[in-house]
Amino acid sequence: MNIGILGAGNVSKMLGKGLISAGYDVCISSRVSHDPKHFEWKIEVGKSGNITSFHEAALFGEIIIVALPWSCLKDVIETINPVYFKNKTVIDVSNAVYFDDGPRLQLVDTSAGEIIQQLLPESHVVKTLNTVSDKIMIHPHFKEGSPIMFISGNNPSSKDRVNALLKDLGWSTIVDLGDIRQSRLQESMMLACVISETQLQSPGSAFALLRN
Repeated sequence: MNIGILGAGNVSKMLGKGLISAGYDVCISSRVSHDPKHFEWKIEVGKSGNITSFHEAALFGEIIIVALPWSCLKDVIETINPVYFKNKTVIDVSNAVYFDDGPRLQLVDTSAGEIIQQLLPESHVVKTLNTVSDKIMIHPHFKEGSPIMFISGNNPSSKDRVNALLKDLGWSTIVDLGDIRQSRLQESMMLACVISETQLQSPGSAFALLRN
């Protein structure tokens, strides 16, 4: 399966490597796809990975991952031909957060996931992977147990596809929270995790569910 990733930062490159290792073909993307800073990633992943424009990545992907800073996400999506997104599963890993004067959510009474679904009404947006840092998105391993990953979205078939993709990336415990409105909960969880990491001086953490 072809995966198009909008973005070429740390999250995009980490997800790209993990997906290529799992057998997917991947395009990451940026405004300047031939920037030398991306060459090392291309050398590492070989022929199964490529660096392209945003338009080309959206066209390439059977599944599209949005891994862009919130500050430019809307602008990038609106520059891409909407037909490239039509009827596709779009995975949203973004967070809209202020970090000045203490971390807090930018959005009130909505979420990044819901806004992306509004921007792409003919796509099936699934929120996931926003609660962890890029360093533990792939095959997370903790001595204390297995972390949990959450998903939300309106389309059951798209959520099934994302569930399978997450398992390929090494996530064994996945919980479906419901429709895309539940991305508000996921984005709040991300913030709770960031604050907890700071207070406990434990970067690279994740949530787990303790069961009897």
